[in-house]
Amino acid sequence: MAVHSRPPRRRISGVLLLDKPLDLSSNDALQRVKRLFRAEKAGHTGSLDPLATGMLPICLGEATKLSGVLLESDKRYRATVSVGTQTSTGDAEGEVIARSDAGMLDEARLRAAIAGFIGKQKQIPPMYSALKRDGRPLYELARRGESVEREAREIVIRELRLLSFEPGRFEIEVCCSKGTYIRTLAEDLAGAVGQRAHLSSLRRTGVAPFWRHAMVGLDALEAEAASGGAAALDAHLLGCAAALAHWPSLTVDAVRAQALSRGRAQRIAGVVRDARLAVLDERGFLLGLAESDAEGWVRPQRWLQAPPQDDSGS
Repeated sequence: MAVHSRPPRRRISGVLLLDKPLDLSSNDALQRVKRLFRAEKAGHTGSLDPLATGMLPICLGEATKLSGVLLESDKRYRATVSVGTQTSTGDAEGEVIARSDAGMLDEARLRAAIAGFIGKQKQIPPMYSALKRDGRPLYELARRGESVEREAREIVIRELRLLSFEPGRFEIEVCCSKGTYIRTLAEDLAGAVGQRAHLSSLRRTGVAPFWRHAMVGLDALEAEAASGGAAALDAHLLGCAAALAHWPSLTVDAVRAQALSRGRAQRIAGVVRDARLAVLDERGFLLGLAESDAEGWVRPQRWLQAPPQDDSGS
């Protein structure tokens, strides 16, 4: 009987901007991408619920060392809010737990309330979330009918715009800091105008610094894997440097690069002071992450292995 061996894993690095489809968990999407690319290592940078779609940056290879940076990044969403019913989960999947008269909602009053939600504020995370209590996700407790006290966390709503309004529903666009729950924002916003509400759809349209980059869907990736192979897939990868395009950067020569790679701080004239830095070589490849102090000393924080492929960061 013939024995079919699995194709070998590839030492490939880069960031894929996946357009996650509806009804698929972020982890399932990650595993499918990892299999398609035959990547040795892969990780995503902040979950999207199965009922949400949109940008899910997936880091392959050495780019997984940047997952924490992208997890901290601002996010942009478009959300449709159904007014008149509040659900147990905050979205269309849950049971209705409260009602209001959606016909009483006035657009002008809603716009006035929206203005009050911009800026720093405290938000209580929902029970249906992946936050953990005593090592267990809160959603597991919620599914058993349990509720525990959650500490309010500081978030920042940088932009909040009303895109459309009609009886019983409205659509908003949000740019927010990490840790913001759009389901909770929708409930709180509705509550500010005396209404109950839940999310009927949610799409993440951007993750800093990838505001204007195109996404690619799983169906397209699978079709290209079947017809064009690895080369077609790799064309969708952004270099590791792209993930730190919003950071100050420092270009170093081979001597400095070697010293930093061995953990030795370097004093460099003209460097941005007291900052996190993306350290690049003279070709524009990302070498690692570093921090500078007030005196111009640069101390390496996390270093990447030499890229096994073109990683220009474009």
